[in-house]
Amino acid sequence: MRKSKMKKRKIILTISLVFSLIFSSYAVDVNGENDYFDNLVPIKHIHNYNDKKSSLPADVINYDDIDSYIHYYNPDILNDWNSWENNKSAQDIYEDYMDTADRLYDSAASQDSELQEGIMYAQADAVRIQADKNVYDSYVNFLTRYLKEKQLVLSTKLLVLNYHKSAYEVENAKAAYDEAVRKESSANNALQFGSGTELDVLGAKKATIDARSAIVTAESSEKNYKRNILINCGKSMNDNVNIAKVELTSTYDVNSINFDADYQNALKHNIQYEIYKRSKNNARTEEVKKEYDILIDAAPQNIYNDLETKYSNLLDIMDTIYNRNVAYNLAKDNLSKAENEYSSGNISRKEYETARYNLSVALNNIEVSKYDYKIALENYKASVEGLGNC
Repeated sequence: MRKSKMKKRKIILTISLVFSLIFSSYAVDVNGENDYFDNLVPIKHIHNYNDKKSSLPADVINYDDIDSYIHYYNPDILNDWNSWENNKSAQDIYEDYMDTADRLYDSAASQDSELQEGIMYAQADAVRIQADKNVYDSYVNFLTRYLKEKQLVLSTKLLVLNYHKSAYEVENAKAAYDEAVRKESSANNALQFGSGTELDVLGAKKATIDARSAIVTAESSEKNYKRNILINCGKSMNDNVNIAKVELTSTYDVNSINFDADYQNALKHNIQYEIYKRSKNNARTEEVKKEYDILIDAAPQNIYNDLETKYSNLLDIMDTIYNRNVAYNLAKDNLSKAENEYSSGNISRKEYETARYNLSVALNNIEVSKYDYKIALENYKASVEGLGNC
């Protein structure tokens, strides 16, 4: 039945040609064979955390347990794995799409004009192509859900790091506010004694208002990070749960990174790349195969660019860490000098407090850098392990 319908559609040659011209052809080996993915067994992954589930604490979220919390308690992930185990077969879904396409082909034959007939055939072609795009075998469906879960684990880990980093940013914002208040008071005093201007006072008032606003923004970010962490881990955003501190490295050495080897790992483990290759193998139409050829051909360079960008971010943060350590040492020396000068009566209390403020900010900035390094490192490692942009 379908063969006769396929033959009939050829009468609208120009419309069919439009669909074929938007694709180009590439000769790429896309057999989908990869030991890493061949050894990634869906059922084992779905039930991989059984030994951890009962031991997860209820009142604290530890960084190393985030994957377990998300796997067992995130509603979307739970639904994904339940639907994967109970889903219709790929062939059943494909047949549903093709039945819809057949109905469109039948409707096309009853149209009053060749233009309307051509439009209906084009719609039927689109449904047939969409069938290939949306229908995967069971393993590709698994990989799609697996990728989503791994990405959620990564994003939640980054939320935890940003949550703890934001505590130092709140401290900096409060310290900046205190410093702004001192400067506003000094500006008012200067105006009173004739050594300042109204413009100075207005500028100091604005700085105080801006500093107060920065506190609100920093505290709001801290709360939002925690709320999203709790939601991702399957808890209520109002639950009384502590987000445990994360152990941070005290050394920042990227010289041991072997970028070329990491790129090969990133290429071999990239989940989206594997989905493209297997999806092409499952495709039933040449149009869709050609679409996947384009994605497959571009993937290695995209993965390389993604990894290179994340490696560059690590190097940039190394520079930031160096500069912030220089700034800290300078602020520490300045405070030591300010203490001596203040005790000798050579500088004002305001100047002494400013030196203390600069040191506290410099110290907090070093702590922030530790989290920035961890965030960049997690992003880099995730790309090496298969989550890079493809």
